[in-house]
Amino acid sequence: MKKYFIAALLCMVMLVSMVPTAFAASNYDVCMAAIREQQEIQAQAHRTANALRKQGYSDNSTYVKAAKSTWNDAQAEIQAYKNLSKYTWDDIRILTTTVYHEAGCTTEQLRQYVAQVALNRVKNSRFPNTIYGVITQRGQYSTKYATVEAAQAIKNKDAANGTYNWETCKNSVIQAMMGKTDMPGNVLYQANFTQGSGLWKSVYFNSGWYASTSYFCYG
Repeated sequence: MKKYFIAALLCMVMLVSMVPTAFAASNYDVCMAAIREQQEIQAQAHRTANALRKQGYSDNSTYVKAAKSTWNDAQAEIQAYKNLSKYTWDDIRILTTTVYHEAGCTTEQLRQYVAQVALNRVKNSRFPNTIYGVITQRGQYSTKYATVEAAQAIKNKDAANGTYNWETCKNSVIQAMMGKTDMPGNVLYQANFTQGSGLWKSVYFNSGWYASTSYFCYG
């Protein structure tokens, strides 16, 4: 029974840690609800560990370790949702549109990297301190990326073609907003050429009909 109970706990973590796909009135409210679910998972994991200890299992046992791992995983998700709660649905929409036009049909890695560069700029004093400001800054991305019409055009294209590019790009953006992208905070440039103060990483992409190298550089 203990094995099945712990397995159930792990399944719960996987389910509630999935990125929310249905937008509600407030991203903050959605994130707070997700955090409460993770806290309940932590409480259950704590109760499970204590029950196992009372039955004679040590902290080094597989079962107690599994309960601890569940608690730690939930803690990581809590922090991720706290990060995400700082953004609005408009922020997500604008950055999703940007990622679609900059790297929509490439890879998950490239989509997250493009999103993270924009997020890094928001936190850097040399750039506007909002996603809207960063994306619409003159000579950088594009003002049209911030419009509702641009986002709707992508969704309409998906509906017509049976594709899921909007959802794919949105999920990449949310992963970056949650802090799950392995990019340093001082990487501020992304293009098909090097710039800034030095190269952090270059990523080659080849779809079979289109090939390019993206350079992510320090500011």
